[in-house]
Amino acid sequence: MENVLQVENLTKIYGNRVAVDNISFCVKDGEILGFLGANGAGKSTTMKMILGLTSISSGDVFICGKNIQTNFETAIKNVGGLIETPYLYPYLSGYGNLKFYASLYKGISKSKIYEVASIVGLSKRLYDKVKNYSLGMKQRLGIAQALLHDPKLLILDEPTNGLDANGIKEIKMLLKRLTKEKGTSILISSHILSTMESLCDRIAIIDNGKLIEIKSLNEIKQRYSQNGSTYVKVGTPNFAGKLIQDKFNIKVGICGNKVLFNASETDLAKIIVMLTQNKVPIYSAGEVDYSLEDMFLNIVGNHSNIN
Repeated sequence: MENVLQVENLTKIYGNRVAVDNISFCVKDGEILGFLGANGAGKSTTMKMILGLTSISSGDVFICGKNIQTNFETAIKNVGGLIETPYLYPYLSGYGNLKFYASLYKGISKSKIYEVASIVGLSKRLYDKVKNYSLGMKQRLGIAQALLHDPKLLILDEPTNGLDANGIKEIKMLLKRLTKEKGTSILISSHILSTMESLCDRIAIIDNGKLIEIKSLNEIKQRYSQNGSTYVKVGTPNFAGKLIQDKFNIKVGICGNKVLFNASETDLAKIIVMLTQNKVPIYSAGEVDYSLEDMFLNIVGNHSNIN
């Protein structure tokens, strides 16, 4: 099957500033693709272009094979979107909000409203006024709105923003269920990297408008594991890395504030003693367990150094 979303050479220019710079990527059928980047990197602008909420300077977006610029109505019916906090009518019930949004489409029945409310876990509170909803419930209602027309693709920009740990867990379980039971493809951004790590099939990293990485987490971890299976977390990683390399003739890699290398327990103990003697602040040491945060900071840091 064709990719649900295909982005080709997408660019957005505001005056003299290039907000999104010639990026290309896809979202596969039934996949959750995580979109990572610092504030201002271009994530939201990209999502808004995909949804037709802001104009495209150059490039193409295809949803289920349809170009949003030349065949907008056909393309956009296959996508639902939630950009940060959903716009809701607080003095209407959850049902009232869904009924209003359902009226914007053709042929959405009352039973469909009940179905999406059940999918997002709001059936028991559907007739409560939205002003009495928690932030997590409002986010789930926003996702329910986006699901009313059975889209093949969901675009979610920071859907866990402002949620507590329980609310984040609820959203994560909901999204996993949507891909498993409904086959929905999802493009999601979040600054909570631990959530993205446990949720996404692949990760796309954008920095200063450029797409600098798009791979599965396993592929990224395999690449970093080549740097070594042992680490020391220190205050001066570049200095510590040079000491280890020169004094022990060991190849090292730097990931954030961790120095990575292959060493036995005996050699690791000797390295720690040597670093201490050279007044290097040591925070921890042991076997490497790469987190998405480690890899993200290293990838973006290396890209920024190159540029």
